[in-house]
Amino acid sequence: MTTSTPADRAEPVRVRVRLDQFGLAPENLRFDEPADDGVPQLADTIAAAGVLIPPIVRPGRRSELEYMALDGRRRRMALLLLLERGVIGQDYEIDCLLVADKAAQAAAIVLPNAEHAPVHVAAIIAAIGKFRKAKMDTAFIAASLGYSELEIKRLEALAGVHPLVLAALRQGKLTLRQVRGFARVADKKQQAQLAQNALDGHFQDYQLRNLLEVGQVTVQDGRFALVGAARYLQAGGRLGSDLFGELPDQVLDPEILDAQWRVRIAPLIEAYKAQGLAAYVGPDSGYRAPEGFESLPYVYHGDLTEAQKTARTKARARLDEETAILRQGPMDADGAIDLIANVLAARQQLAQAALTRQVLGAVLLAPSADLGVDVTFYALPAPEEDVEDAPEEDGDDEQDAGASRVVELVTPQAVVVVEGVKHSLHQTRTDLATRGLIRDLADHPGAALTALLAQLFKHLALKGHVYQCESALMVTTAAYGWGAMPVHPALDGEVRGRLEARRADYLASGLRPIAFIDQLAHGEKMALLAELVALSLNVREERTSLLRHGARAEAAEIAALCDADLSLHWTPDQGFLAVHSKAQLLAMLDQMQVEDDRAATLKKDELVVFVAEAAAQRQWTPPVLAWTAPVEVEETGAEPGAEPEARTELQTEPETDVPSSTVAAA
Repeated sequence: MTTSTPADRAEPVRVRVRLDQFGLAPENLRFDEPADDGVPQLADTIAAAGVLIPPIVRPGRRSELEYMALDGRRRRMALLLLLERGVIGQDYEIDCLLVADKAAQAAAIVLPNAEHAPVHVAAIIAAIGKFRKAKMDTAFIAASLGYSELEIKRLEALAGVHPLVLAALRQGKLTLRQVRGFARVADKKQQAQLAQNALDGHFQDYQLRNLLEVGQVTVQDGRFALVGAARYLQAGGRLGSDLFGELPDQVLDPEILDAQWRVRIAPLIEAYKAQGLAAYVGPDSGYRAPEGFESLPYVYHGDLTEAQKTARTKARARLDEETAILRQGPMDADGAIDLIANVLAARQQLAQAALTRQVLGAVLLAPSADLGVDVTFYALPAPEEDVEDAPEEDGDDEQDAGASRVVELVTPQAVVVVEGVKHSLHQTRTDLATRGLIRDLADHPGAALTALLAQLFKHLALKGHVYQCESALMVTTAAYGWGAMPVHPALDGEVRGRLEARRADYLASGLRPIAFIDQLAHGEKMALLAELVALSLNVREERTSLLRHGARAEAAEIAALCDADLSLHWTPDQGFLAVHSKAQLLAMLDQMQVEDDRAATLKKDELVVFVAEAAAQRQWTPPVLAWTAPVEVEETGAEPGAEPEARTELQTEPETDVPSSTVAAA
């Protein structure tokens, strides 16, 4: 058997090939693959700079074209695309390398793909940076490479990041999307700190997100929907577009936006004043009642008269109708204010219908992305004669003697029916839901800061007793835990892992705690704050008879602040499902709308696996684990040996127009 050597093979011959003579050989490795998304960009580059790397061709056979490409499939596709656009004609010529030797043809099919190392995107970014340092302007670079000027500007921005960022990109520690985020950070020192974290394996997306979102006002602001771009720009406001087209436009003049928003809501304020209501404007809803007014009491449906129930039903129907009408058109239309006024009037009617001895006296208007403006109503104090005639409540006379009773913290009652669920199952559910809320709060420093400040405000500013068990936030040095139960890897375990990494950094620094925290960048401090506050959460309930209504209310508020969604991190696993009865597992399948007759015939262990797989496929978590949802009741027996305890069925009707907590002075 004879083998050919490099000396025996004929050298490739450079030839000029017309496009109408240029075919694709069926033995090409990717002969049957369609054109990829990068072919149009390659066509632009060829139009600007020509075919820089000659394709390798062999002579055509029988009915084939004169030259058939063994290597050069994408270049041929790009040329055909230019032909289709009319940029070039059939007589367009390109340089090719012609190989006639069989061995050389076989090598040409395989080796070009193996011998060419793929170019990393970081190298392209660095090359663009070198072009700019060589005094090449954007238009020249774009024309030379066949790129659009916008694409070159984007690459120039990426080339301007700290070298450590590109180093992390090369090593796969950062994605291209994350590098685009780094390009938006003006402080190179902060870029370097985060990039080093990435190289060390400690980088998290939220650290970068915190830097970019602090102090930013975008077109997603609640005021912008009501004002609209036309009014804002006409008033002299400016908008900044994200270079990479990934983030919403930035409002560069938030004071102009706020002024225009106040102009838009002026008719609403005048209308409230005409009704005799005191009108206030704030950046957010949920403030304490202004001096001389009271927050609306929580609505207990069972305590309402039939007339009140009827009035609220009518008001709710009107609210739904007016809201539907409002959402049919743009919020910034001239007539939208009248439609918003109708919606708010229905809200006012709904709030007044629940009051017995009080009337509405004040209203707070705040921005809302949903309706353009949100309202919170406050009531005038009840007449003194009503207070004097009110029956005295039983209590400890010795404890209350000589002290005026001051209640400044409204605690709404959670919608929980306590009969039917075993204490152990109730504790397991609230434990897991607590861990899920820890995971979500740790990624939202803004929400954590609000929760922490609210807790301090309750203890230091409000009068009256604040019991620790009635708070979701346990501001102590103890992290959350439940006996010998291990941490959950995807939930609180992930947060503890972050803190362990920070502990290692602290030990390596040689600093004391205050000095170590002080030298951290602002974004790092905010991230650490979120992690510490999150790990101090404790909303677990040990028994169905020991419901922590205040803690539940705060947990719901915290969950709303950070858009908590347990399904993003976890779906029911076999360990969690195993503590449920077979009836409860089948009920979960019904909630997931799983219709499979086999489920009822499965044994308990098999059903647990079946439910876990169904939940994972649907990214589903039980509604009972969401803090914003009421606790569902399953028919189960009481625990053996459990002491009989008084239970009360609570039927409450939470309202969006009733403040559930007071966190700041108006």
